[in-house]
Amino acid sequence: MFKTEKLVRITIQVPPQFISVVTAALVRFKLLHLIRIGETHLGHLGYVADTDVDLLKEFEELFKETKAFLKGLEIRPEPVALSELVIPEKEILSVKESLTEVKGEVDPLVNELRITEEKLLERSKLQDKFRFLPTDLDLSRLFGCKFVNWMIGLVPARGLEKLEESLSEVHYAFIHIGTLAERAVIMVFGLKGDWPVFERALKGAFFERIDIPTGVSGTAGDTVESLRIEIAQLQKRKTGLSQQKEVFQTKFGPGLLVLKEKIIASHNILSARRFFGKIEKSYLISGWIPERLYAALEEDLAKTTQGKVIFEKVDPEDLVEIRGGIIKIPILFNNPLLVSPFERLTSLYGTPRYKEVEPTLFFALSFLLMFGMMFGDVGQGLVLFLVGRLIFRRFYKYMDYGIILMECGFISALFGFLYGSVFGLEDIIPALWFRPLANISYLVKVAMVLGVVLVSLGLVLNVINAFRLKEYEGLLSTAGLAGALFYWVIVGLGLKYFLTGQLLPAELAVFGWVAAVLMTIMVLHRPVYRLLIRKQPSGEVVKKQSFFSEMMESIVEFFDNLVRYLSNTISFIRVAAFALAHAALFMAVFSIADLLARGKGGGVLYWLTVALGNVVMILLEGLVVSIQVVRLEYYEFFSKFFRGGGEKFRPFDQEIGSEERRL
Repeated sequence: MFKTEKLVRITIQVPPQFISVVTAALVRFKLLHLIRIGETHLGHLGYVADTDVDLLKEFEELFKETKAFLKGLEIRPEPVALSELVIPEKEILSVKESLTEVKGEVDPLVNELRITEEKLLERSKLQDKFRFLPTDLDLSRLFGCKFVNWMIGLVPARGLEKLEESLSEVHYAFIHIGTLAERAVIMVFGLKGDWPVFERALKGAFFERIDIPTGVSGTAGDTVESLRIEIAQLQKRKTGLSQQKEVFQTKFGPGLLVLKEKIIASHNILSARRFFGKIEKSYLISGWIPERLYAALEEDLAKTTQGKVIFEKVDPEDLVEIRGGIIKIPILFNNPLLVSPFERLTSLYGTPRYKEVEPTLFFALSFLLMFGMMFGDVGQGLVLFLVGRLIFRRFYKYMDYGIILMECGFISALFGFLYGSVFGLEDIIPALWFRPLANISYLVKVAMVLGVVLVSLGLVLNVINAFRLKEYEGLLSTAGLAGALFYWVIVGLGLKYFLTGQLLPAELAVFGWVAAVLMTIMVLHRPVYRLLIRKQPSGEVVKKQSFFSEMMESIVEFFDNLVRYLSNTISFIRVAAFALAHAALFMAVFSIADLLARGKGGGVLYWLTVALGNVVMILLEGLVVSIQVVRLEYYEFFSKFFRGGGEKFRPFDQEIGSEERRL
């Protein structure tokens, strides 16, 4: 916590005969951030390893085939852990043989089942169409008409009168067969010469045609009976094939899942070689790894290659490229389970630099604190906690959001006890702290104190970052230590005034002298620094500016940051505003419930309204409060110290997957 994982850069040199087992071991190890040799000086010299493109394409085709078998047998694609290393050159033949064996048995079953289901669907739709027709209707005679056209379909009751008006000038006949969902089922007859008129009239009456296939003969009843028999036979056949499919699921399912993972692993291993280098008879693999895992990886690869591997370990501080800013050290977060989900929200703002303070813990604590203050209620907090627990247990992909919801629910319930609120009811439990609507001025003061604390914390973290990143010039600026001292002096005077209602002349005099000294430092720090130091740490010459321009720029920066500090602090009043809005919405819900309960329904309608109001508040206000908290974090807190611009750590399997996986 407070800092990212310490990394070291390693370079692995391995003979060609061991490259597959080494790559497979790295895929299994995962926590290696690859450095692409092609982007280094070795890559520019042409020392980039080749990839067997044909073998890569073979695995892509095998993956498609395996996926088709899994889909055809309706096997859930669950991940399977492989117990042994995967070597693509050795796996290709065994995978092909296994899939050939599966294909010989599964393909006929899947194809026959597909054809049976298609026929069953077709016959069922045809049966649905014929159930509208009278059983004694002779379809052979209808299809044999030479001078008359006919059509069967559905028309709204209001459209029937309009249809009759539209056809008043031609000869026609309607036969009303039945009714379906407030629409009439009719047969329309008309002369073939007048049929264009019929088509326009039917379209205007919203007529929905029921297509009858031309290949049927006999009466409608005979056709329905033959369809019923055929559907029963197809259904029986489908049941038998489905049972056989279940047998194949048990027989081939586990093996297909293992084959799928082997194909993916082989594809990733082959793709990874595009990131490697090759010098004479050795492959080169370079990347970043957590220092704590270096010994384990070295031991694993030495065992895998029988000791025929060369390791080189370099600390970031010893690399000229790092000191010169040419290469960035990737950032690997290192937070406990309850804090790590908030890394997603931190990353949305940016990725911190390697030596910068890692702010996720501060983000998590302040986020939960502000959310609880705005959304304090025991009942609604419990609902959030249960929803989060459901997501955590049932939806692995969204586990992080489940943890955040559980934590938000817990802190909301805690503030609910402090506010004495259970689903908006304030007569069930006593308030352990205060009730927001009854103590509005006190709530605003608490929100302002919270704002001062978070803004001050941001300023402290900014000073720490300045020392860590050796940005000493910024310490004397308005955004640095000098500006922080100026802010704290103003806050101290304001706190003294609110507590006592007065300020002594001596205190104002001291403030004047301190403010004058700090303002002088903040205004003059930049031009003086530029005069003393003409070059940046990287050696880049600073663009020369006049002393007057530098001073004017510092003055503008001073007033801009001073106003920003004050506005950032005042912005935290929204914490109190949303807490009051939360309580006021409860009052509105209960007022509506009282109003509705006076009519029919009484108590049932009252509690139904209260329940519905709580659901709406949890969904809508919970979302709005979350957005407001994130806004306060980003704009009022992170903006004080967060530099960003770092490169996110990409584990080995994710790196090659994002670049090369086309499966």
